[in-house]
Amino acid sequence: MSMISPQPETKKASLDTELRNAAAKLRKHVKHATDSPWVTSSVWSPRATSTSAVYSHAHPTGTVDSEVVASGRIKSGYGGIREPWNAEYIALMQPAVGAALADLLEVEATVVASRIAEDGTDEYAADFGTDHLLQIARLINGEEAAR
Repeated sequence: MSMISPQPETKKASLDTELRNAAAKLRKHVKHATDSPWVTSSVWSPRATSTSAVYSHAHPTGTVDSEVVASGRIKSGYGGIREPWNAEYIALMQPAVGAALADLLEVEATVVASRIAEDGTDEYAADFGTDHLLQIARLINGEEAAR
């Protein structure tokens, strides 16, 4: 059986639905995100508000389409201190990663749905009973706080 405690009965979605919802949400964001691959680069800002950025190599360098996001350590006029590692992390989580994760969540949803149809259990296969994929799905869906 699932290691995650069940959701309250008032709004309980089936586990395969939770997984499919997360996959759909990821695919929607992948569809609208700047194309992969993403890379980081040090940048210079006239107001010194950003010190690193993420660019897409799917578009010509220097074009607006190639720009994904900028971050840095310098306090900007918009508030907050930005961390260069944010740009590195964002580049790692490029759309291709999101698409692959959506596929994995969809596989798990299919396995769970098949098990429910077969014997009424919600046993897992793709994540070997660890509930990691369900935890990821719930985080994507905004249903569980990060630990």
